[in-house]
Amino acid sequence: MTKWQISFVFFFGFFGGLLAFNIGVPMPFLLGGILGAASFILWYEKDGRQLPKLSRWVRLVFMSIIGTMLGSKVSPEFLPLLPQFWPSVFALVPFVLLAHAGGYAIMRFGGGYEKKDAYYAALPGGIVDTAALAEEAGADLRVVTAQHFIRIILVVISVPVLFVIVTGEAVGSLAGESISTGEAYNFSDLAIIVTIAFIGLLFGRATRLPVSHMLGPLFLSIYLTVTGTIELDFPWWLSHLAQYMVGTALGAQFSGISRKMLIRSLRMGLLAGIYMLALAVGFSLFLSNYVPTEFNVLFVSFAVGGLAEMSLIALSLNYNPVIVAMHHLARIVLTVMCAHLFARRLL
Repeated sequence: MTKWQISFVFFFGFFGGLLAFNIGVPMPFLLGGILGAASFILWYEKDGRQLPKLSRWVRLVFMSIIGTMLGSKVSPEFLPLLPQFWPSVFALVPFVLLAHAGGYAIMRFGGGYEKKDAYYAALPGGIVDTAALAEEAGADLRVVTAQHFIRIILVVISVPVLFVIVTGEAVGSLAGESISTGEAYNFSDLAIIVTIAFIGLLFGRATRLPVSHMLGPLFLSIYLTVTGTIELDFPWWLSHLAQYMVGTALGAQFSGISRKMLIRSLRMGLLAGIYMLALAVGFSLFLSNYVPTEFNVLFVSFAVGGLAEMSLIALSLNYNPVIVAMHHLARIVLTVMCAHLFARRLL
């Protein structure tokens, strides 16, 4: 990818974020970055031109920053409450099975996908892990990746909008926190944030954690915060920047998707997304009677978006991001385990 092509992708991602911010769209730099970058790429490639893939490190680096931000929000008082969430974590087992079964029916019979492609395209997991499983099984990687990407994008876009419509809660940079301050920011904190993110990234990869680029910094940040070693102050602009970079990197993934595949993926992704969100609503309503948190937090925890993106939404709503991240991590691990178990019998 040449320099000018890269600059245009980032320019349109920034323009989309700025436009979304000014018209009051929830999570403006995440959603605007997705739509801005994707719009440019779809326009650029409409005549058969091809943009090389944006380096995955762009997203990974900023997901490490997000992991550090999430971990810094954990207080020592919260840790004793974690065991009380066992009902909702165990409930992810039937949730994953029902989400996969319904998604498979939609992909197989509604979309006409091949059996193996439908099986892996319907998994309610992350893009990276499901793509690895699909490739190992010999499924069509383009179909599986495109379908998961569309599903995650639709969920990430729809959840903030639904919150604004239903609850009236603002989903912005960090809801309830000022996005402007007259105080000068201490940039030594920024150096500490970057250092934690980098060391956490190395730790996550060395220990082979799932979603290591985010969970390594997350765990390291939690440890340092809970033990009182550090107390981080995040500038408002860093949240906007993280949203923008992750959103633009997601939008750039539209490169190489044909119009026919895009339309088909949008249609199936919309149906599967609505089904899985409805399932999340049902589980969240039921479980809110048995765990020490409200329906809204559980819904964000069960909505089948990406770990980083849903955690950003939790931060923006001032929900405890560890609860959300814990459930999404458990969902991803359970999805991989169930995929391996049932693939041997069903495929």
